Amino acid sequence: MKKQLEAQNIRNWVKIGIPTVYQNLIKLHQKGLLDAETVKEGEMPEKTIYTINAKGMEYFYQLMNQYSGKTDQIYFEFCSFVDNLDKVDDATGLIMVANLQEQFNSKKLHLAKEVLKKEHLPVNSLAIIKLYAGLFTFLADWAEDLREEYAKGTKRNRQEHL
Repeated sequence: MKKQLEAQNIRNWVKIGIPTVYQNLIKLHQKGLLDAETVKEGEMPEKTIYTINAKGMEYFYQLMNQYSGKTDQIYFEFCSFVDNLDKVDDATGLIMVANLQEQFNSKKLHLAKEVLKKEHLPVNSLAIIKLYAGLFTFLADWAEDLREEYAKGTKRNRQEHL
């Protein structure tokens, strides 16, 4: 499972850890959405193989319908940072905004490279990579505007205090 998650770069766009995946598999099995079979191959330790069953497929389709029709709320953790910029001194704020902008630029460049080297991925995986590449391009431009406006505001604030 870990290899599959890494091959599809899932952890680049979904906050999820391997232990969480296994915990959720167990919960889904307990709810009757997955079948489980324990197997032992040679000298390897026993492992449990989970397979989605009909009840699980029904639940999967319910979730797919739910999330395909729910795009009204997107949360960005960095918005809390932006909202509290007025609580730090100007010089520190400028450094922090520049850091945010650099993070977005770094992600944008990384994802652009991923698109180029991952064209063999399934269309859904490539679509997600392209989505995030475009999103980070937008966010990098937005952060540049924020930096410029914040810098202008700090100059105004200094002039008002003189």
